[in-house]
Amino acid sequence: MEESIPKQQFSVVPIIHCKALQTQEGKVDKAVYMCPCYMTTNRDKSYVFTAQLKTKHNPAKWVLAGAALILDVEGVSDGFYPGTEAPRRC
Repeated sequence: MEESIPKQQFSVVPIIHCKALQTQEGKVDKAVYMCPCYMTTNRDKSYVFTAQLKTKHNPAKWVLAGAALILDVEGVSDGFYPGTEAPRRC
């Protein structure tokens, strides 16, 4: 994970292929942020899974920032195709 562009609320993340694996309890990697993933921006009942994202910063930074993956942000990914640059918002 990296810092976002100033004044940009959402960033388009490239396609991520996920694979489910059992993790070992007690084993904590200090370079991984356990990022919650939600279906929509309404975080109430739309939780899907926890993604393990590598980070150069302390994971506590992203916890305090409230960073999360959101699968469907209306208007942000419209017109974005893999291999092209995401549309810029003014």
